[in-house]
Order: sequence, then C-alpha cells, then structure tokens
Amino acid sequence: MAYPNSDILVSPQWLDENKENDKLLIVDCPWEYYSYTRAHIPGAVCRPGHPYIKELDEKGGQTVLVANEAEFQKLLSDLGIGADSTVVVYDDWGSLFATRLWWVLSYYGFNNVKLLDGGWQNWVASGFPVSFAASKPKEITNPVSLRANPDVIITIDELLEKYEDPAWQVLDVRSDDEYQGRAAHGNKRTGHVPGALHLEWNQLLENSKDGEAVRKFKSAEEIEALLRAAGVGGSKNMVTYCQAAVRATFTAFALELMGHNPAKVYDGSMAEWANRDDTPLE
Repeated sequence: MAYPNSDILVSPQWLDENKENDKLLIVDCPWEYYSYTRAHIPGAVCRPGHPYIKELDEKGGQTVLVANEAEFQKLLSDLGIGADSTVVVYDDWGSLFATRLWWVLSYYGFNNVKLLDGGWQNWVASGFPVSFAASKPKEITNPVSLRANPDVIITIDELLEKYEDPAWQVLDVRSDDEYQGRAAHGNKRTGHVPGALHLEWNQLLENSKDGEAVRKFKSAEEIEALLRAAGVGGSKNMVTYCQAAVRATFTAFALELMGHNPAKVYDGSMAEWANRDDTPLE
C-alpha cells in the first residue's frame, strides 16, 4: 500500500536527482543555527529564527500563536521562497521543525512543499554529499501572495464550541505522561481536552525513540493501523494539538500523507489551553 498522498514526501534519491532544478529550494530547519553550520545538504538555505515560527511579542519573545503575515513575509524573503518555488524541507529532529514550516506555509496559502523523509540522518545514511558553506537565498522575482487559510487552523474559542461535537475528533499527540497529567511542562494545569483521542506523534516513525537513528515514516499500512487503533477515521473533522503545536503540525502532515481531510491544528495548544481558567481538562 502506497501513501495516498505520496507527492508531499520525497526520498534522498529523489532530492539528489532533482537538486539542479532552478525552481527547487531546499530549506534546513534546525533547532539552532550551529547545526546548519556544522554540515547541511548542499545548496540548502537555513531557516532563520525560532523553529516554532510563532508571532513575536513587544520584547521579541515567542507568543503561543503562529507568526503574523508581516513576520512570515520577511521569513519568505530571507529564504528566497517565491510563488514559483518548489520547497523541500528537512531537519534532524524527526521532521518536527520541517513539518512546522510545511504547515505555516500551508496556512498562508503556499502548498508546493515536500518533506525529505528521514531528514538529515537519512540523507547522510544514504551516502549523499554534505556541505559546510552557507548558501545564499535565491532572488525572488515572483513574490508569494499570502492568504491565511482558516481550513487548517482552529482557535481556542472555536475548540471550546466543537470539542464535544460528535462530528469532530480531537487528537492529542503528546506523550503518555503529558496526556495523563503526569507532566506539566510549566503549565498551570495538567491533563487533556475532555474526550480527546491519544496517539503520540513519534509512533508514526521508524526508530521512534532514537534521536540519532534514521526516523522515516512507517509504512502506510502501519500508520493506518495506528490511526485506527487510536480511534481516528471516518468523515469527522479532525483537530490536532500538543504543547506548542509543533508535534500537532507533524501529525497534520502525516494525516495529509495518508489522504485524510486537512486537520485543523489548534495552534495555541496546551501552552494556551492549560493556562486559562475557563477551559476544561480531564
């Protein structure tokens, strides 16, 4: 069984064969810049800033919600992403930060994005060359016109209205300890959205707990079985959340890979929900 939407996931072999395409832009999505400077895929540009790509407050700190239009337009300019670009994203964190950029691009209406399966580790393990020289972003001749897509995001007020609706499914993709309320992550309260299904994000990857291994997506059959076991399926509307909506956007990518309708990511996630007094937890 192939992934129903396999076009959004590419192998190192595909990337090597297509790397000379003038419209192809490879983006390294590190946790910290030194990972990029140490070594990266030849020709890749480094995504600047924090990997969560959240809106900044007056002091320049991260808020809980996605970067605003002006901030993201600057990021596109810094990366050299134009309307005619084909973007391939990767990282060395099990694709967490690469899929976060994939989702923010999708949220702002840019959908020509592919993920390198297995990320940096898979590229190196496949024997392809690496580079130590920073790449300059390409000149943009056709800028992206940003248009926020409400179909892929849900606000706290909307979730408060929908979480008990039988036409909706809410999927918590945090660890067991977070879901069960044994880990607070600095939140005022612990637990999960009442009735939320649970499937930890990394269960969808091979070598799920080994950060140094190649963590490619499991087969379509294995992923579908995991989703079914968690109760995910049917024609219901899906919401994903975690602590900061990074694992949630990874899972939104996996659901799209498997041909599901676009999930709505709760971008505030538990960083918002568990620190308010008017939101239920169980």
